[in-house]
Amino acid sequence: MVVDDVLVDDELVTFSVRTATRQAVCPGCGTVSGRVHGGYRRRLADVAVSGHRAVIDLLVRRFICPAQECDRRTFVEQVEGLTKRFARRTALLHRTLEKITLALSGRPGARLAAHLSIPTSANSLLRLVRKLPDEPVGTAPRVLGVDDFAFKKGHVYGTIIVDMETGERVGVLPDRTAETLTAWLRSHPGAEIVCRDRASAYAEAVRTACPDAIQVADRFHIWKNVCEAVEKCVLTHRACLAEIPEPERPAVQEAQVSGTALSVPPALEGLRAVQRRERHAAVHALFGKGVGISAIAEALGLDRKTVRRYAHAASPEDLPAGTGKRENRVQPYLGYLHQRWNEGCTDAVRLCGEIRGRGYHGSERTVRRHLQTLRGSGQPAPTVVQELTARQATRLLTSHPDHLDENGTRRLKELLAAARNWTASRPACAPSPR
Repeated sequence: MVVDDVLVDDELVTFSVRTATRQAVCPGCGTVSGRVHGGYRRRLADVAVSGHRAVIDLLVRRFICPAQECDRRTFVEQVEGLTKRFARRTALLHRTLEKITLALSGRPGARLAAHLSIPTSANSLLRLVRKLPDEPVGTAPRVLGVDDFAFKKGHVYGTIIVDMETGERVGVLPDRTAETLTAWLRSHPGAEIVCRDRASAYAEAVRTACPDAIQVADRFHIWKNVCEAVEKCVLTHRACLAEIPEPERPAVQEAQVSGTALSVPPALEGLRAVQRRERHAAVHALFGKGVGISAIAEALGLDRKTVRRYAHAASPEDLPAGTGKRENRVQPYLGYLHQRWNEGCTDAVRLCGEIRGRGYHGSERTVRRHLQTLRGSGQPAPTVVQELTARQATRLLTSHPDHLDENGTRRLKELLAAARNWTASRPACAPSPR
């Protein structure tokens, strides 16, 4: 190639280039031709030059194929290592974007590419990865990782298979059933250790196809199971999280006014309790016969996570009961609202604007509805004591002590002290030794 000109501006470097060859080889039949039919210019994006985007303005020629039996009457010359048919990027830029996408995926890769002065979109990067050929898989890795993922969350799920020693993807299955994984394991033998979650479908597939393989749980799912167990325990004894109301203020009245008083777990009663017991009995009837989680979910019309939760609970009482209350977005700002109310500001529009500046994203109607309760009481707004939520208490209990700040350490000590006092005063509520 011959470089005729280089044009540099603030953001772009353009190289005007033309080919210097007199002949080209027909890609259809391999015949060498020197008869020029015409020519045109191609613009190819290239890797950046000193922080500037680079474009190669390449003049290529179209040749006439002299072979009568060739289907191609004309063809365009290609520069080896630089151009391909219909390509708008150089081969070097194409390989660079592939490596970026494989390391970072779509959006992070697009941000890094823009920083490197080779801007592109996340969808373009993902298309590059989809065009890469799959490497043939002969035998399964020695340590195999199996987990599910969502093609469309809540609707369509698949299975990803990973080499746990190298971290490379080995295969992707269209669903997460035991039959599909069993067929894959039988066609790819060699797995000695299978790392999986607690899904019974995967356990059944491994037992069927690889009976000698050792099944283990990875660190993520072990830690996830621990956190779920802690959260379940916190929900069972969440009365420890509530502040004891003041003697002169009835607990019922405080709950009606502020919505932040002592919250004792409601007893199971009514249709919801009956439905819970019936579902628990139905799930255990099938689970005791050896039916898998997926089959039970399909038969009863429930989600797999719901079926797993019922199957792992010895009795309906072991299931964490909800509070029955929907999340209120104004709850974190009640202390400020009550303070401003007692200062004399009773305008809902103004108060809503003030808490929006503090991060409130709810509606003005929610604020007005809460203030209407205060107006109807005819009393000053009570002092709001923000209690720990079950999620916050779980995070404190499962976090490493070195990762907690001073406030977190103090709240953890208060939580443990409240739990000890609660257990000492109510022995019947103490957790079972099992």
